[in-house]
Amino acid sequence: MKKNTYILIILSLTILLTFTIYIGISFFQENNKEFSLPSPLENIYPLPNDQVPQQVSLEVDLPVGYELVLVIDNYIIPSSEIQFIEATGVYIWKPGSNKSFESWQPGKHIIKITWNTIVGLPDFGEYEWEFTSY
Repeated sequence: MKKNTYILIILSLTILLTFTIYIGISFFQENNKEFSLPSPLENIYPLPNDQVPQQVSLEVDLPVGYELVLVIDNYIIPSSEIQFIEATGVYIWKPGSNKSFESWQPGKHIIKITWNTIVGLPDFGEYEWEFTSY
């Protein structure tokens, strides 16, 4: 083969590789639709529209200095059932015996949270999402 043939093959492969990378990045960005949480909410689990097993814990991460009211399927969860990690501001609730719910029933669950600051200026807010347990 001639020298020009090798150059043409290498050039063609380089163009093909560049095109493949471009298509891959474009496809990834179009399908990576992240949701945004309102401030000051830092994180939640399960995420909106997740499918989770019945044993999953519900976690809400707020900055230190906020209090939370948790409503699951239109039922207000007593604060005595919610585990609160004060140093990190994480609230955890899991169904179980001697709790409002013994387990997550299969199907969709609507979670609504409201928060406010404990001290200082009020910073009231709320957020609602749903997930499915199986």
